[in-house]
Amino acid sequence: MLEQMRRPVILGARDERVVAQPARSTRRPEGAARYPAVPELTGRVVLPGSPVPPAEAWSGVRDGNRSVILPDATVEIDGRAYAVSAKGVGARPPLYGDSPLEFMFRSDYAADPAGVGLAGARQVTSEPWFGESPYGAQGELPATYSLMITGFSERCQINGFFLCPVIEVNELPASVSEEAGRRYWYRQYRGAFLQEQRLVPSNVRIYHESEFTLGTSPALVLDALGVRTPETADDFIENYIASGVAALTLYVRTLRKTPWGFRGLNYGDVYLDKDAVLAPDGRLHFVDLEGLDWVLGGADVPVEERIREQFNYNFYEFMYGLHLLLVARERLAGRTLTQEERRRTVAPRFEMALARDPFTRVETGADGMDVVVRPALGAGPDVPIRVLDWR
Repeated sequence: MLEQMRRPVILGARDERVVAQPARSTRRPEGAARYPAVPELTGRVVLPGSPVPPAEAWSGVRDGNRSVILPDATVEIDGRAYAVSAKGVGARPPLYGDSPLEFMFRSDYAADPAGVGLAGARQVTSEPWFGESPYGAQGELPATYSLMITGFSERCQINGFFLCPVIEVNELPASVSEEAGRRYWYRQYRGAFLQEQRLVPSNVRIYHESEFTLGTSPALVLDALGVRTPETADDFIENYIASGVAALTLYVRTLRKTPWGFRGLNYGDVYLDKDAVLAPDGRLHFVDLEGLDWVLGGADVPVEERIREQFNYNFYEFMYGLHLLLVARERLAGRTLTQEERRRTVAPRFEMALARDPFTRVETGADGMDVVVRPALGAGPDVPIRVLDWR
């Protein structure tokens, strides 16, 4: 197995300066004691503010539009290191571009006394984003969902599906939310202005939403993740397959029997290539928990259809990442395989990765290889899904 790193892998410039301020209110997930907190950030929000002495500020790495990762705010869970990612620190670009509020985002905008933004670099406004969150912060509905999903997890996983837990949801101070409430373009968000603290093992995504991704900078990110020999690549790939297949079969791993059918978690408008990050051991961790939702199978939609639909929904993103890892492994070994040869090497990797997975098994035949998904709770027969074709 890969030697576990004692610090998360956070790539990019630490060009964000944020200050911790007391939160108006704080919520933690059910069973929150299972997850460690960072004492200096407990019950606090981090926001850009007026210039402060360096000793009072946190250095951060930007992560998407409204998140900042704090590489020095870390915890350890099962030998893996995680950093705090604050989601809801203010947005960088204005929502409507050259808009009536553009002056707020210009570099010459003076730091405001309410602490809403520093030099206009980030802003919290009350214009609704997807109708559920104030632009630049987090809203009540998605934050509640993130806490709920985290409450089902333990040690950053649900039956092999790894995730980035939300360990706190904090309400922005009244001075910030009241000022932000007056800033909007067309309509106002009326709920609480919130910020999430979530734990991430890295900021390396498969392709989108990070400055450095597996798809755009494979050699750089794999070196940073510690993948430098064929042997470390083998361990990394095995963990990637195990966690990736778990992500493709989340529905069966979260099944609950109800009077109306079998309920399980499914993906909304979220994808593995942009909404999951890679841990240094290769395990995919799903980040945007608000993008998960409960769906029913067995009533209007058969359980088998739910399973196949979910598997295929993110299969391309999963295989894209796997292909990049296989090619990187060949580069480390000094040998390039043909696509047919590469395809043949994948089957034994799946067999090893899923050997102890109670929810799937591998079946290899003359024509190709299937991953067979095993529904629990008597939800139906096993569901074979073709993954590799020999011809």
